[in-house]
Amino acid sequence: MTTPAVNGKQVPAAQKLASEVLSGEAMVVCPKCKAIQSVFINDGMLMPTRKFQQRGNAIYHDCGSKLPCRIYRDW
Repeated sequence: MTTPAVNGKQVPAAQKLASEVLSGEAMVVCPKCKAIQSVFINDGMLMPTRKFQQRGNAIYHDCGSKLPCRIYRDW
């Protein structure tokens, strides 16, 4: 399986989904505390929320998890 290159760097397969999302609603699940929330993504950027933040192409929960959240979408 190949992964796309961004700025000359390989993007891990787990982050590939986040980089493909353009606009719409998605569900994110924290791998540490199992928090689930629907979020809105516009042009690949997470719309502001209180508990989730975007770093690069990944979305992280504020519980202290070092792993990015799983992103589920239906479009």
